[in-house]
Amino acid sequence: MTGKDLFLSNLLLRGTDAVPVFLRDLTLALDETGYSTPEVCAGRYDAVKSARSVLALHRRLGQDAVVGCVHHVGMDIEALGGEVCYPLEGIPSIVKHPLRDMSSGLPEPDVSGQMPQVSESYRMVSEGLQGRAALACNLEGPVTKAALLRGMENLVMDMELQPDLAREIVGFAVEQCSLFMEAVYAASSPDFIFIAAATDNPDILGERNVRCHSLPGLHSLLRKARALGTPSVFHPHGDFSDECKSSLLEDLLGTGIDGFQFAEGNDPVRMRDVLSGRACVMGGIDAFTTLLMGPMSRIDQEARCFLDVFRHQPGYVFMCSCSLHRGLPLSNVDALMRSIRSYVR
Repeated sequence: MTGKDLFLSNLLLRGTDAVPVFLRDLTLALDETGYSTPEVCAGRYDAVKSARSVLALHRRLGQDAVVGCVHHVGMDIEALGGEVCYPLEGIPSIVKHPLRDMSSGLPEPDVSGQMPQVSESYRMVSEGLQGRAALACNLEGPVTKAALLRGMENLVMDMELQPDLAREIVGFAVEQCSLFMEAVYAASSPDFIFIAAATDNPDILGERNVRCHSLPGLHSLLRKARALGTPSVFHPHGDFSDECKSSLLEDLLGTGIDGFQFAEGNDPVRMRDVLSGRACVMGGIDAFTTLLMGPMSRIDQEARCFLDVFRHQPGYVFMCSCSLHRGLPLSNVDALMRSIRSYVR
């Protein structure tokens, strides 16, 4: 069974004897090849170096699913009039949000900037994998994308003072994500979509805003995914193991997502019990503390704790609490992979 088969079997709740791994490394692969951030991510975007980096890290780690490009938050920001900072060996960040000034209204959706080259990276990674791992189309969640375009502070103020404007901005963000999804699928036919939604977070926004802004956008993205015939994973942040959020979690599951990745701070036992048989449970070690700081013994211990919790779960994928980026010690990631691969269900 290939890594792709293993991953998709668990995502679709068919289950296997092994534990698939999806690390969702977004810029970490640049540390494996040694390319600087600007030479891959800035300007036109270098599809060849992006794909070379993703495939190099996959050869080293052997994950069962990968994202098809070096993914950063600014891939369509400059095309829409914003500005992005590209540190030499750091993670790109937005320094000027394109929708910060709404006096002229919303622009036309635009994925002409880096998107063609990003899609080309997906195509090359798909060909290079030759079916050994599942290919994920990584895109931002509705409010997460809107916050990148508008700025988080402005968007939260909009939600409170101008909710109609906030809905328009979130709708625009969803359209941008849909166009990105179409471009990637036309180039490479990924195996699933992964909706990364750290800002679609009830602990930050409150449940009312999540229901008002995130859920409609999520429904829209899932309709697009279903039209493309692909499974979907949703990854919000916030503590969804809190029983006070049980109705919100039920609403999220009611959208028809195939997988739910929980972030740090959630009780894995409760997430297992609530999601069992309803969606693939995805989660694991804390990327921001344990995996980053180590030591190796702590990485092994925490990984095995999660594996013990989910050892009888037919639909489980080991993931970190969030995405992995350059600067994270690769030796720590090597140790994590050894712990997972040596574990017997």
